[in-house]
Amino acid sequence: MRKFTRPTGITLLSLLFLPAGLFAQEKQDKEKDKAEDKIADHGFIDFGLRYAWGEVYGRPDLQSGQCLGCGTPFDSVLKTSKFNEYRDVRNGFYVRRLDLRYDNILKSKNYVALQSQRTLYRDQSYLGTFGNYGKFRMQFRYDEIPHTYSNTTRTLFTRTSSWTWAFPALIRQSLQASTAANLPSTINTQVVPQSNFITPSIIRKAGTALISYNLKPAWALNLSFWRESQRGNRPIGLIMNSSPSASATAGFGVELPESINYFNNLLKFGTEYGRHSWGIQAAYIGSFFQNDTTQMIWDNPFRLTNETITTPLSGRMSLYPDNKAQYLSFAAGTDVTKYMHFTASVSPGWLRQDAPFLPYTINTAINTCGTGTQACNSVAVLPAASLGGDKRTLAMNYTLVTTAWKKFEFKTSYRHYDYNNNTPIFNFTPVEGDAAAPTTASNTAFGFNRKNVEATGIWYFAKKSSLKAGYEGEWMDRSFRDAAHSLENSFFVSGDWVPFKDLLIRLSYRHSDRKPDVYQDDNAVDPVSGADVTCADTTTVSFTSDQRCSRRFDEAARLRNRGDGLVQYSPSDKLTLSAFGGTLQDDFNRLGGTNSPVPLNFLTGAAATTSPYYLYGVLKDISYNYGFDADYALSTQVSLFAEYSHERYYKRIISRNRTPLNAGQTILTCNGCDSANNDWESLTKEPVDIFSLGTDLYLGKKAYFTTYYSLSATKGNVLTHPLGSPTITSGPNQFTLLGTNSATDYPETVNRLHEVVVMFRYKLGENLIPRIEYRYQQWDNKDYQTSPMTQYMGCVSPIPNGNPPTNSVPGCTTPFLNANSPNPVGAPSPFYPYFVVGDPSSARYLFLGVDQPSYHAHTLTATLEYRF
Repeated sequence: MRKFTRPTGITLLSLLFLPAGLFAQEKQDKEKDKAEDKIADHGFIDFGLRYAWGEVYGRPDLQSGQCLGCGTPFDSVLKTSKFNEYRDVRNGFYVRRLDLRYDNILKSKNYVALQSQRTLYRDQSYLGTFGNYGKFRMQFRYDEIPHTYSNTTRTLFTRTSSWTWAFPALIRQSLQASTAANLPSTINTQVVPQSNFITPSIIRKAGTALISYNLKPAWALNLSFWRESQRGNRPIGLIMNSSPSASATAGFGVELPESINYFNNLLKFGTEYGRHSWGIQAAYIGSFFQNDTTQMIWDNPFRLTNETITTPLSGRMSLYPDNKAQYLSFAAGTDVTKYMHFTASVSPGWLRQDAPFLPYTINTAINTCGTGTQACNSVAVLPAASLGGDKRTLAMNYTLVTTAWKKFEFKTSYRHYDYNNNTPIFNFTPVEGDAAAPTTASNTAFGFNRKNVEATGIWYFAKKSSLKAGYEGEWMDRSFRDAAHSLENSFFVSGDWVPFKDLLIRLSYRHSDRKPDVYQDDNAVDPVSGADVTCADTTTVSFTSDQRCSRRFDEAARLRNRGDGLVQYSPSDKLTLSAFGGTLQDDFNRLGGTNSPVPLNFLTGAAATTSPYYLYGVLKDISYNYGFDADYALSTQVSLFAEYSHERYYKRIISRNRTPLNAGQTILTCNGCDSANNDWESLTKEPVDIFSLGTDLYLGKKAYFTTYYSLSATKGNVLTHPLGSPTITSGPNQFTLLGTNSATDYPETVNRLHEVVVMFRYKLGENLIPRIEYRYQQWDNKDYQTSPMTQYMGCVSPIPNGNPPTNSVPGCTTPFLNANSPNPVGAPSPFYPYFVVGDPSSARYLFLGVDQPSYHAHTLTATLEYRF
């Protein structure tokens, strides 16, 4: 009888983002019955032919080549689409699995084994083993995993070295000479049409060598080394400005393929010794990161000559620095008495990063760093040659368990984790975006200490039935964070009840209350006096960098409730039913304490636009999940199975639109600079549904047939609206959420995967099993963050004055809008309903046009399994 494993919350989400068919592939690999899973003699090989075909249809605008900023028509290739994001499905010869094993080599206890999946392709995997039963084992594993990011990308940049990207000089000259009004037309006629298609992708290759040796039955040594290589490129956004803007008059920006060329290395060796009542372990763990491409340098496409402070000719960015982490691990366990067991582990760690600094900037026109008269593009002006990053950790765990009473078990544990940051503090004069005068800043050595104490009792009140209850306290001390100290108290209870053999009921609940002693944002400071400004302060009228009541969710006061339930019932040998449900609810909207003692709403009473809130940031973070599965055997030859699960995510956020003051102003003399009348609310709602059903048919002893259908679907909505009164048009409470500052809903996102699989297998004899499989997949995706992307999105025409419009700006998107004020009012567009594809703040920004369009694909596989 077939039974799917109930997916967890993370599994359900990953189904929407991992490669299509991964879930089905795992299911398929487990479909063989127990008799056939036994490897005959020396193993088997499963090989044959595979052919995939289909269509990428999610971007009709790109495929027609008619949209602005699109360039030449997009050639939609299935093999470089989302269909092959994390795998390598190619047409032709295919080795699905290989499993070889030889025992008692040369009449000894030695054995050798080799396993492989997807042999010869870019998602291949191998595992080779040589050993002697009870004495030693040597093992080598090799894996490859591809990752294709997008096949809609194109660029006019060319790579001249592993970290340098060049742009054609003649086009740079033309863009520099263009006026702001003519820039969009110049880009759409000279840059976009000449851009070349690229497919950003990386390949991960990892090898593991492992040796274990038993000196004695109770004493073992082990050694392993893992090395992973990641090579290729992936999209990254770069800005040459001190603010995230690249308008026609200030700033420049580009998207480029980030060069990936690094190694991860992991070395482990240790020993363990165990006797009947005690055991010890000791080990060394070393992690070493090596990046062979340490920086990126690129031409500014909009500037060829006359470099100034705000108009750099090129940009530079540092990539991940080399670093290492080394740990020692010691663990031991012993029976203190017949009914009491004690375990302990201690693991100190040392983390280092000492890669050389790059200069503050590559811009030769900025010469006011350091003392104020030094060139910023020289390393000589830096306060040190490197960071000298130094962190030390200490993890300790102690657990005492007693079973002195027949039906009761008690456990106490203590966990301690130190994260000490000993990195030196330097005063820097950094240059933001290679396009601004230097500022002053220093690095921050964040650190923390966490202590957990837990006490748990378990009562075994019946066979296979128990009740557990306990308490856990967590003390958190942070360095250079807003909440220096906090305490979280948790109480939990859970139980398993089996009233009779075929029924299991499992319930659990946990309540946690986290309270910081003090919450003080280091950017909520009076710029005049330098004094801290608390959330409850109603007298300070200076404008603080951060809103005084803003809270980070990982430090803020929080009330957490979590409940889970599971019921499994088998009323007969033919039918198995199960159902589950759960919720996790975080409430940050706590009255008083480190939050505001009074509601922060501007409108109250009958005029209130939302319920009271006492902080800015995340107020609620709630998730629900429930589902069921059923297996029914109509006979020994026919079984049916079905599953359904649902998850729902909800998050509520309150924020405020703020504008820095002009000289001499306060928040009481400016026009709506820092007023609760400009608060706005964002609600995120995301349901996830997963459904599958199918059947297994055993046609005699030789034939097996299975088919199933699955659907994974989610929709995301971010609903945003203002909370103040738009009738106030002047003064300190002036309503400013108008036009481009309007709080409006985001377009809905959709992610849906359909899959149909039909598979037939027939046993020709003891050694030959042919197998044929057909798989259909359809993935539909709509995401406002990627679905509208083209190579240029830097301008928007005015609202159309007619049909057809006569006021459109050449090279600029015509918006599907009817009005702008007080809030944008939309009309349907062919591809992006209620969404304006364009932004004047990116007039001097060249994108790659990254997207993953929808597709549907057919895959036909015919293989022969040969056992020998």
